[in-house]
Amino acid sequence: HRLPFKSLRNKMFLLFRKGAYVSSRGSAGLGLLGRPVRSIGPSPNLLHTRRWRSFRFISRRQISTSATYERRHSWRFRALVFTAVSFVGLNRYVSKAGTDILSLSDEGLPLSYDPEQIERFWAEHPRIVLWRLRQLSIELIPFFSRWWIESKLYGFSENDLKRKASVLRKKLTDLGPAFIKLGQLLSTRPDILPQEVLSELQTLCDAVPPFPTSKAIEIFLEEMKPSSILQFENFNAETKPIAAASLGQVYKLKMLNSDNYVAVKIQRPDMIRTVSLDLYLLRKYAAFVEAFKSGLMEFGILSRRKQFDLDLVDCFARGSYSELDYCNEARNQELFLQDLVPRLRNRITVPKVYNEFTTRKILTTEWIEGTQLAQSSPEVIKRLVPVGVECFLEQLLQMGVFHCDPHAGNLLVDERERLVLIDFGLCAEVPRPDTKNLTTAVVHLMEGDVEGLLDDAINLSFLPTDVDKKNLLVELQRIFADGKLKAMVESNSKYQAVEQRRKKFEDVSRDLNSVFYRYPFLVPDYFALITRALIVLEGIAVTGDPAFDIFEAAYPYAFQYSLSNLGTDETLALGKAFARKGGTRESWMWNYVKRFI
Repeated sequence: HRLPFKSLRNKMFLLFRKGAYVSSRGSAGLGLLGRPVRSIGPSPNLLHTRRWRSFRFISRRQISTSATYERRHSWRFRALVFTAVSFVGLNRYVSKAGTDILSLSDEGLPLSYDPEQIERFWAEHPRIVLWRLRQLSIELIPFFSRWWIESKLYGFSENDLKRKASVLRKKLTDLGPAFIKLGQLLSTRPDILPQEVLSELQTLCDAVPPFPTSKAIEIFLEEMKPSSILQFENFNAETKPIAAASLGQVYKLKMLNSDNYVAVKIQRPDMIRTVSLDLYLLRKYAAFVEAFKSGLMEFGILSRRKQFDLDLVDCFARGSYSELDYCNEARNQELFLQDLVPRLRNRITVPKVYNEFTTRKILTTEWIEGTQLAQSSPEVIKRLVPVGVECFLEQLLQMGVFHCDPHAGNLLVDERERLVLIDFGLCAEVPRPDTKNLTTAVVHLMEGDVEGLLDDAINLSFLPTDVDKKNLLVELQRIFADGKLKAMVESNSKYQAVEQRRKKFEDVSRDLNSVFYRYPFLVPDYFALITRALIVLEGIAVTGDPAFDIFEAAYPYAFQYSLSNLGTDETLALGKAFARKGGTRESWMWNYVKRFI
């Protein structure tokens, strides 16, 4: 009805070929039972109607012209019809797949992350895959298309980026646990996203409404012996969870015939299927992006560089999938209890695990009464934050295993005023060959030796060897100077700032993130996570001590570790090299070295 009369007339004629007639209003005539008329002229069944006068015949010449028109333009019409029919058919095909996933069994999905096995499983259920793909496409494609177009046409101010990032955070929350975890991972990757987006994603919270306790009891009985539930007092459908997250919820229960309380974490229904499906689609997308960029590199449109899209998705998927296995979390928790707690001379503690009540979907641990470190008194915060700094550096440099979710809710203070670590679902391994270079980098960071730190970044493969060191060094020196990462002097047995109070560690980190985004940094996940842990600790510390200096708190441990791994000569050589570059020998760091000697 939107086409010109002549075009529509020709279209209608070509649909019915011989015997077609067209009204001046653009309406095609059909014979009885909807069959086309077989001769040129009026349709018999309409011959005596009042509308006959509005019809006119089509000449043989017009027939020839219309046939040429068909050959030239009919493919567009057919493509449009095919697309419309395909869309409607696909929509009807996948419309009921949302209920199919609820009745699907977990059998066939791997216990640990195996992309090939996950792909084989979901290849057998294309209807569910298309249903989820349609959901994600409706939510994300319009959003990112609009983002890309607006960025190219108008560009984004800082406020525009914050607004877009806020919408992105809400969309990731609505898409479920896999995308919440993906947003939390991306919030630690300054080499991928600009700082405004990072700051918004760091506020992602996976707190969601709880599911019914009756369903939790069903899962408990499926995973455990029926008699196991009798070991807890008053665990019934009326019991309320004390916390609910995207993957599961926690109950505080009292053991039968005992004064001991335990924390029982029960996984949400259908989590393995839901998360594995999203990971499967994310991996397919990452493989497509890598193939597309490889093609652009082959044609010289993009400069050649190492692809990391698939590696990033696999790293994220491996961690997310391991969080679904509460037996893995129990092993991590026992490792920290047996290894980390003695290293820190019992200044921290970790809840013990009840293995007899722990399965893949259920985790039972000791209940430790305590308050969040961030809500403790200033005196407790001031005393325990240095312990927390040492705790995370110990994990990074000594244990080779790192707690990957160090937010304020996972740092508690017990009744004996010890630091308590909880929630070990996501832990990462630190490559052992990096520990020596990491030690040197930490010492250089403490000393503010920017040039040495840049060399360390290249040695750790954070930067390519052909990076523009001259311009990058200027940028880094400016950030360190703005942050007042200067030496501290000792005066009257108290440390005082040589210049004004330096920026908080979080501010310096934000400045560094913008550099990471603009230069070809490839930041390993564990390094981004230690930065996040120190930011969390610094944010808690300044509430108890506004003059808190996280570098000063970390330096004694870094120095001692440097001595044990690099030796006295090499450690002192680092300090002397820094002094030759212009560092002050009267700093609190140099005074610490002198006191040690």
